[in-house]
This record gives sequence, C-alpha cells and structure tokens, in this order.
Amino acid sequence: MKQENRIIWVAAMIQLLNVIDFMMVMPLGPDISKDLPVTNPDIGLICGCYTLAVGFSGLACAKFLDRFDRKNVAVVTVFGLAFATLCATFCWNLSSLIGARILAGLFGGPAAAIAFSMVCDAVPPERRGKAMAIVMGTFSVSAIAAIPFGLELAEWGTWKTPFYAISILGFILLFLIARYTPSMKEHLQAKTTELSLGQLLSNKKYLLAFFMMITAMISSYAIIPNISAYFQINLGYPRSSLGFLYLVGGVFSLILIQIGGRASDKIGPIPTNIIGTVLLLIFLYDGFMRSPSSPLLVIFIMFMGMVCFRNVSATTEASKLPAPHERAGFMSLYSSVQHIGNGIGALVASVILSTGPTGKLVGMKWVGLLAIILAIFQPLALIAIRQPSPTNDELFQKTG
Repeated sequence: MKQENRIIWVAAMIQLLNVIDFMMVMPLGPDISKDLPVTNPDIGLICGCYTLAVGFSGLACAKFLDRFDRKNVAVVTVFGLAFATLCATFCWNLSSLIGARILAGLFGGPAAAIAFSMVCDAVPPERRGKAMAIVMGTFSVSAIAAIPFGLELAEWGTWKTPFYAISILGFILLFLIARYTPSMKEHLQAKTTELSLGQLLSNKKYLLAFFMMITAMISSYAIIPNISAYFQINLGYPRSSLGFLYLVGGVFSLILIQIGGRASDKIGPIPTNIIGTVLLLIFLYDGFMRSPSSPLLVIFIMFMGMVCFRNVSATTEASKLPAPHERAGFMSLYSSVQHIGNGIGALVASVILSTGPTGKLVGMKWVGLLAIILAIFQPLALIAIRQPSPTNDELFQKTG
C-alpha cells in the first residue's frame, strides 16, 4: 500500500506539471498580448496548437509506450516538458510562441499517458476511482495554487516569469522520479503479440471511450481558454481579482472532483456523470449564452467543478477497459483524443469569436451553445460503455 500511494502521488505530480504547463497560458493571455504582437483571440490558437501537438504525440507513441519501463518513460517525458517550457521564455512573436508550445505538447501527451498508466498498474479497479480523483485533481490544484501564484509572478515580473517557475518545477520533479520512483516493468511480462494501433482502434468500447472524451473536451475547451478575457473584457471582472477567482474556483473544483471519484466507486459512474452533466448545462447557459444571473464566481466554480466532476467518472470507467499490456497504449490514445478535443475546441472557438470595436469578444453565445450540445454526448457514451460485458481488468484478475 505504501508503494501504491507513492506511485499515485508521483503520477499526480507528473500530471500537475502537465496541467500547469497547459493552463498557465490561458489566464496570461491579456498579459502576453501586451508584450508580444498577439491578440486575445490568438490565445485560443496557441492553446489549440499545443493540445493538437499533445494529441499527435499520443497517437505516435501509443504503439511504443508499453515496450518500456514506466519509470524511464516518465523521466524522458518530464525532462522534455520542462525543457520545452523553458524555450517559451525566448519567444518574440506569435509564430515562435506557437512553436515552443508545440514542442511542449509533443512531450505532454506521453507524460499524461504514462501518469495514468502508472496508476492503472498500481491500483486495482475497485479503488481506482479514488486514485484517479487524486491524479485528475491536479487540474484543481493548479487553479488553487499554481495559476494564482503564476499570475502574481507575472505582475511582479513579466509573462515569462511563470514559465521559468514551471521549468524549475519540472527539473525538481525529474530528480524525484529518478530517485524515489520504483521500476515498473510488470506489464512487460505479458506474453502477447506486438500491439498495433489498429488493434486499439478496432475495439468498439475503446472507440466509445475516445468519443466520450473528445466530445467532452471540445465542449470544455471551447470555453476555458476564453474565460479570462471574457470575464475581464465583456463582463468587467477586475484583473486584480483574477487570482482570487482561480483560487476559490480551484478549491471547490478539488472538493468536487474528490466527491466525483468516490461517488463513481460508490453509486457508479453513470449517475455521477448525469448529475454533473445537468449542473454543467445549467451554468453553461447562465454564464455564456446570456447576461449572467448568477455571480461570476459561482458560474466559474460550477463550470470548472462540473467539468472535473464529470470527467473523473468517465476516465475511471475508461481505465478499466484495457489489459495491463495495453494500458500505456490505450491511455496514450485516450490522452491524445482528449487533447485533440481540447485543441479542436480552442480552435473552433477562436474561429467563432472575434474582437468588437470596443475590444469585447463577440460570439460567445454561439460558443456556449456548442459547448452545451457536445456536453450531452458524454453520459450517453458512458451508458453504452457500461453495457454488461467483462472488462479486460476483470478477465486479467480471473486468469492471473
């Protein structure tokens, strides 16, 4: 149990680095645009290119990740992510910043896949909801601590200062992985034929899991990269309170994702996901399709919290599908479609949105409508995945 907990927390730190690296660009959009020839709608383009790079690298690596010790993969990917983040501090225009973010994304894909694969290897299915909630809770932790701290660093220095901090954190984590993480080679003992991408993509339930995640991510990331600019420019939310917004939103999101993980273990992923979806739709409509009737803090909390609440139930169920020798490959593809969805959502929103004569974002209600329609697909796909049939985890336990 002690080693299991150590692996869970190492995986959580890898994912935390990955999430901070991605999320930091979004609230810094207005700051970046003051220093570089970049507009606020360009932030969606930058985020979209990053996530598409994550998706591409995950697809490219899916066939190979299960051939190596999980620890070695973690070392390589964390080093690459830290180095690529440092490269962003040398950018001088939109093209160079996109290039640096693409480089980071190429390492971010396999980093996310290996983090979840480590948890799947170490934690049995009956406890995996709680473990997944810890790893996925890094999204909220980044909002609680990292992003507010990064925003303060940017005010104290420049928009580059948070990227220096993220890079330093990555190199510290690299040392911790090399020094304290056990070797994880058990999946290499499985006597099986070489895994192919076609095998992964021919499984109907795998495809449902990928569809479930890509639609949810398009829905979420059509909104997320634009929240900072929309709240500040369109709704008058003060820049000085932005760190507080992410802090409070992150605290509640962390609580909600832990509740979601435990609820998935206790009452099942489908009821958990349906509850989260209904609440998400309510606050998407109130916050982004009309003049908000709820306080912006409440809208932010419920939007971010329900995104996390839903996704932990979906990811927990998806993680039970692959056998051990397929886990890294499956999770790499799963991470890929997740980030491809992020990229598509951000890019589609950047096409829909424009800057009006007064500097406000125009077209947010259409982005909100798109998010609502696509959010509905996740519980439907989850219901289809949960149709009775033994998962590979269960088959492996019976035979192993």
